[in-house]
Amino acid sequence: MKCLLLTNDYPPKIGGIQIYLWELWRRLPPDKVSVFTRDHPGSQSFDRAEPYHITRVPDKFLLPTPQLKNRINAHLAQTDPDLVLIDPALPLGLLGKQLIKPYGVVLHGAEATIPSQLPIMRQVMHRVLKHAQVIISASQWATKIACDQRLQNMTHYVPPGVDTERFRPHTPEERTATRKLFGLSRNSLVLLSVSRLVPRKGMDDLIIIADRVYQSHPELELAIAGTGRDLPRLKSLARGVQVPVRFLGRVPDEDLPSLYGAADIFAMLCRQRWGGLEQEGFGVVFLEAAATGLPQIAGLSGGAAEAVEHGKSGLVVSTPGFWRQRFRMETNFAPKSKLNQRAPAQKALAQLADNMFLRQQMGESAHLRATSQFSYDLLAKQLAEALSL
Repeated sequence: MKCLLLTNDYPPKIGGIQIYLWELWRRLPPDKVSVFTRDHPGSQSFDRAEPYHITRVPDKFLLPTPQLKNRINAHLAQTDPDLVLIDPALPLGLLGKQLIKPYGVVLHGAEATIPSQLPIMRQVMHRVLKHAQVIISASQWATKIACDQRLQNMTHYVPPGVDTERFRPHTPEERTATRKLFGLSRNSLVLLSVSRLVPRKGMDDLIIIADRVYQSHPELELAIAGTGRDLPRLKSLARGVQVPVRFLGRVPDEDLPSLYGAADIFAMLCRQRWGGLEQEGFGVVFLEAAATGLPQIAGLSGGAAEAVEHGKSGLVVSTPGFWRQRFRMETNFAPKSKLNQRAPAQKALAQLADNMFLRQQMGESAHLRATSQFSYDLLAKQLAEALSL
């Protein structure tokens, strides 16, 4: 079998789905796979370094239009793959039945949230999945969606993973050097978060609960890596708290393993928004932290509870929905019900801050789980088997 990956999301564009697809695809036999995607700054140098063929089109976004269908079918007639794997299932999956080759889809889960609540869209999703030759489920949440539609026989679970050679526990000397590089205090208790800075990631909640725990743990320091549209609001919020908050900006990929290795606790308080229509698909950052030996705190949203094993590799907590920050210090003005909703996350952070032994124990369990279950080398073999490569 030969397989063409059709997707909007492929490096050098940055994001969780992009990393997931690339880490898997680059481990498959290069003569058996290829990619059809959109152009992106830096793609020429990236593509030259890959051993498989990548076709790029200048479209700003690949949509299931007649023009794209004709272009892809012409490409399929020329390259003759046995299967087209479409990521994600919607909206690109709508092209599936119109292609001249059999197709499969990658189902992450987040893109199925709206169809699960709207009857018309649920029917559309069902048609896309029903006619797919194979469904690659990137989360147990997505697997449940497929099983609810009685499609479990064609569904293969291949979750996001982590490069366990890059992400590993660091020595005290390495930790000290990295903290100096990023301007972090040598003896502080570093709480790290790595993410796009958008409301769903819950960085405002993280700043607020870190400030509360800081009152009893003055050694606490919060480091936030990443950028996004929520950054100005978060910086404004951080100016009104006492806990030191370091906004590190976008950290280069080559420096990420060291940054994780310099931290003590990882947290991303992802949440549901818009009545559950927007949720976290999985959370690769939790696995990167786990492979580095960090305990994690995750918000209960989408597939995040799957990325973190509650009570073993970390703690999964309920989080409040998004409440737009209107004041410098939300804790002084938010309704009491909103404050109470942050209590589980605050309790989890205080529990880890209080107990060094618990942090070490969970960090060791997290590292073992990451290397034994979520290594990309292992997951790529599962994908190759599912695609009959």
